Amino acid sequence: MAAGARQARVDPLLADRVVEALLLVGLPVAHGGHGPGVHLCATETDGSDGTPDRDLWPVTLRWLCSARLEDAAAAADSGGGAGSPWPRTRQSVVNSVETALAEFLPALGLTATRTAPDGPTLVGPGEPVVPAAALTADGPLGASAGEPPAVEPPAAEVVAAVRRGAALAGLPLARHPRAAGVALTACPPVADAAGAAPVVDAAWRSSPRLPGSPAVSTAVGEAMHHAVGTALTACGLRTSWHRPPDGAPHLHVADR
Repeated sequence: MAAGARQARVDPLLADRVVEALLLVGLPVAHGGHGPGVHLCATETDGSDGTPDRDLWPVTLRWLCSARLEDAAAAADSGGGAGSPWPRTRQSVVNSVETALAEFLPALGLTATRTAPDGPTLVGPGEPVVPAAALTADGPLGASAGEPPAVEPPAAEVVAAVRRGAALAGLPLARHPRAAGVALTACPPVADAAGAAPVVDAAWRSSPRLPGSPAVSTAVGEAMHHAVGTALTACGLRTSWHRPPDGAPHLHVADR
């Protein structure tokens, strides 16, 4: 804590709003600082030295990856492992999720920002823009909550690779049609130098309780889709955006 700074505490009402927003999106919360998930803590500085002002940004959000990645990165940092990829992998995953938080939380009525490229996401109370009933009821579903069309199962080897990458990053997998997390669907193989490489379409599926207004669903979907792509790439998967002329862009993922 900075010299002269008062001990800060998180307003429980604001913390409840942040947690509710995270659960609507489908992101886990790292209660007690134990990941994986989003860890909420009080902003400990007072803004006097150019650091964030806790009166404006009382809550700091950090993404905690899986214990495996966090421990590997910490071991490399403490042991001076200059050639270790783990700290860089961890930072890439953290940056991707914390950037997404700053992008979609305003659509759920909270002010949020990142003041530095590798800094945490800072959150203020903002003004609710989503009716409270919509945040707690089983009312309008988000666009991602519907039953997906019947398709062939995706390639098992790629699914296994994505499962490993998502687990390393700490991102949940959507294991059934109404579950939140990284959702995988089949996709035709993509031709490359080695022939037809099996791929899957990866997308973020929010909680079925996410309000279905376009402003909310678009902000969450775009932010989380890019976060998933960056995190999976950092964890060793090959990703690319496919932009068909007659449909929305979607993320292709292949094992390396």
